[in-house]
Amino acid sequence: MPSVFNMELRYNGDRLEFSRVSVLSNPASSPAIPDYSLDISSNNESFEVYGLKNTEDVYVTLTFFCTADGEFYTKEVKADFFDDKITVLLIEKVIGCEPTIEVIYE
Repeated sequence: MPSVFNMELRYNGDRLEFSRVSVLSNPASSPAIPDYSLDISSNNESFEVYGLKNTEDVYVTLTFFCTADGEFYTKEVKADFFDDKITVLLIEKVIGCEPTIEVIYE
């Protein structure tokens, strides 16, 4: 049975509207297909991530729409996943359409 890891997206602003999250644990694999990908329905959402081949330095990609300029963007961040902690993608600062994503573990 595959391990299940918990991840949360936390963003309370109104400039970005998140639509998709993808998790890739081994970018060297060919082709580089995400281990986990899901449509997002809220800017504050919890996910159960499963099927990771690696749990350290995992690439998490967020796709979002920026209301400031009407364009879609992607932003990638590295994160680790732990059995006993929630991986939180915290966004408290956005300059233009560029979010600063802080990865914290709770």
